[in-house]
Amino acid sequence: MQSPERPAPYADIRMGEAEFRELADNAPVMIWRSRPDKLCDWFNKPWEDFVGRSQEQLFGYGWAEDVHPDDFDRCVATYTAAFDARERFTMPYRLRRRDGVYRWFLDNGAPFYRNGEFAGYFGSCVDITEQRELEDHQRVLLAELNHRVKNNLQLILSFLQLSKARAQGDEARELLQTAISRIQGVGAVQDQLHRNTGGQVDLGSYLPTLARTVLDAEGRTDMTLVAQTQSVAVSFQMASDLGLIVNELITNIVKHGGGDRVQLEVGRDDDGRARLVVRDSGAGFAPALLNEPAPGKGLRGLGLVSALAGRCGAQLIRENRDGACVTLRFTPDLERN
Repeated sequence: MQSPERPAPYADIRMGEAEFRELADNAPVMIWRSRPDKLCDWFNKPWEDFVGRSQEQLFGYGWAEDVHPDDFDRCVATYTAAFDARERFTMPYRLRRRDGVYRWFLDNGAPFYRNGEFAGYFGSCVDITEQRELEDHQRVLLAELNHRVKNNLQLILSFLQLSKARAQGDEARELLQTAISRIQGVGAVQDQLHRNTGGQVDLGSYLPTLARTVLDAEGRTDMTLVAQTQSVAVSFQMASDLGLIVNELITNIVKHGGGDRVQLEVGRDDDGRARLVVRDSGAGFAPALLNEPAPGKGLRGLGLVSALAGRCGAQLIRENRDGACVTLRFTPDLERN
């Protein structure tokens, strides 16, 4: 049986100018090329059709005349900086269609070489208008949701504060104040999470900001916050739980006289697990509280902390290290298999 004829290997294929033009002009993206002097000298047909202008009109920096005025300086600066450094770049900007409507594009450029010599840049643009509009719509919805949550929390706080003013006995007032502090903490966590729009939260920047917000809400602007953090990315849910833990610990530091200094650490241990540490400069835990507590009065809120730590799959360690120290070791949920 005769074996089928094999196609020529790729190295033997030679594409002529006509074939290249056919490929470029029928590509589903807009393609451009620039010379070593940064001036563009070629655009494919989809680009010409989109802007309704000829090659000659686009040559040099003519293409930039179609960039939205609000994006122009950033666009040219990004292009020039990458070009001078001979680096790849990615940038979004709005480009004017032939009917005057602006559309969002994502432009990806990269240097190319001929015979080892820098020859310029090739780039391609993909329309991302629908994606941008969806993201804008989601931001509006999240802003509305955050507004409603804050209003509801404020209403609950008002009821609690009214109840506290009318409460009889120190124990009742203390319990209501604890509830008020926790609701305020939920509000602080909600507000900080609302500032993150990338689908995940970096604990290294989120938790120190939250800790300072909690101290300010407790009226302790005089307390020193020392933060030593590394970047640790987690989901919104885990960030919310860990934020509530930090709120609970700091609130209890203030309530139980934990000194005038709070130390917050976020980082990684040698085994790759994440580490969250909250430490005060007070007298430390009483010996009875160094064991696993059950929820109840006088336990500095560690029953709630234990429950939240369990939901995060975190190991909870309490010890005295020149003050009360709580450590959580956990695997970020974005890294779990």
